Amino acid sequence: MRKDFRLLGLIAVFVTLWISAAFAEEVCRVPIRTTEGPVIGMEVEGLEVCAYKGIPYAAPPVGKRRWRSPERAPQRSEVFEATDFGPECSQVGMGVPFFAKGGYKPEQSEDCLHINIWRTKKSKLLPVMVWIHGGGLTAGSGSEPMYNGDKLAAQKGVLVVSFNYRLAAFGFLAHRDLSKENPRGSSGNYGLLDQIAALAWIRENIIAFGGDPNNVTIFGESAGGWSVCNLLASPLARGLFNQAIIQSGGCDTTLTMEKGFADGDEFAEQLGCSAEEVLSCMRSKPADKIVKIVGNRWEDMDNIGLKHLDNVWAPHEDGWVLNETPIKALKSGRYNKVPLMVGTNRFEGKLFALNTSYFYRMTRKSKVKKALRKSLGETLLPLFEKLYPYRKYSRSIEALIDAKGDLVLGCKCFDAAEASADHRPTYYYRFDYDDHRLSNLLDAAHGLEIPFIFDGLDRPYVKSLYSGGQRKRARPLVNAMMSYWTNFAVNADPNGPNLLKWPVYDRAERKRMILDLPQRVEQTDIVEKCEFWKTHGPNIK
Repeated sequence: MRKDFRLLGLIAVFVTLWISAAFAEEVCRVPIRTTEGPVIGMEVEGLEVCAYKGIPYAAPPVGKRRWRSPERAPQRSEVFEATDFGPECSQVGMGVPFFAKGGYKPEQSEDCLHINIWRTKKSKLLPVMVWIHGGGLTAGSGSEPMYNGDKLAAQKGVLVVSFNYRLAAFGFLAHRDLSKENPRGSSGNYGLLDQIAALAWIRENIIAFGGDPNNVTIFGESAGGWSVCNLLASPLARGLFNQAIIQSGGCDTTLTMEKGFADGDEFAEQLGCSAEEVLSCMRSKPADKIVKIVGNRWEDMDNIGLKHLDNVWAPHEDGWVLNETPIKALKSGRYNKVPLMVGTNRFEGKLFALNTSYFYRMTRKSKVKKALRKSLGETLLPLFEKLYPYRKYSRSIEALIDAKGDLVLGCKCFDAAEASADHRPTYYYRFDYDDHRLSNLLDAAHGLEIPFIFDGLDRPYVKSLYSGGQRKRARPLVNAMMSYWTNFAVNADPNGPNLLKWPVYDRAERKRMILDLPQRVEQTDIVEKCEFWKTHGPNIK
């Protein structure tokens, strides 16, 4: 008899689990009505999370829409199956850390303005975290495996969003004729306008997915961090987000219209479109030809010494999307004032040096000093060597690499913290964790904090960077960083139970959080270095 009851009990449990699983799947398959039409998603295997991938948030920017402001996505009467990522935007290629791709080789297309959503199956209204991908504004996509929002949504009860935006020439080509045809006299900001359109779509639609449109946090790394600061400065983004996080980005990656027009004339000439009807000529060219001309504009670190990358593809100060360089807007208070988290990694430059022969060849101090003399001149070299003493590093070349990271990224984020602290609560950090298989080569390099936020240390390719023991040892920092980031999204304050207190940054004490094991709060030690670069950086050859 007992065996019969036990058998019936097992059957009942099996049936209950089957019904629960079927119901769970049904939750993700229930059509959600958006402004363009209904969409259905899919369940993430092993997690209580629904994923909605590849939803168009704007009309395809192709044909006559190329180099125009994004338009609303067309209406649909049929249900849209949001179960696969859309193509990434047309691009040259490598623009994200080598460990981010995970063997991922998606289709590319100009028809790429798609959005991805991960949410738990709970019915309560969830805080929204909108990720803006990096890649130098020339590469990358919101569907990179390392940016998958499923675990963040599952573990921390937030709704995670990622999206694509137009890149390189497709997103940031300025030209006088393009400005003339635009009612606002603007050109060269299409990628940034895409980001604003995505945020507007979220404002209109996210409540249908269970997200709170009145609690939206934008966060991004590298060019995604630049984008966050550009959105802080853009009048068109006002009211579209409530908190912002800049990871290894900055607030001065913009161009004047004069520079943009000069670059645009050169690009049109390279396309063979310098005569009359230049716009129709440029719009008639296939995307792959534009990609080929864009080329890979990453700097050649063998030859430039300390010179800042001259980024041709960046937003423009057009008087409509951007009135001024974002750092000026932050300092003056002429920006979208929201609480800010901002920070960098301890040794940003090592990621970029890793892929160049420069990193390995220029190891002798004599060659390092020769490169520094060429960049700084004889007078400034002693000052540089005081700030970046060779004895501090395992190799002399690392002094130059460290300085490059400060010049391009570290001091840019310090400036953002200093500017924001005068207006809204600001939280400043540095990521120091370097316990991985390439610790000598990479240290705590650019991009290495990302998998800690998305709980991605076991993702493909990222997994190869960490042994099983190293992933286990890193777990407390993963938990802490996920909590800091999501607490900030929920309450505009990263602090919470069982976490080291993270003080608000102020310009008197200048305390910042060091994200390491264990976490600690320290005095900011980059101030003197940033004063040096602020004073002497423009003189670098």
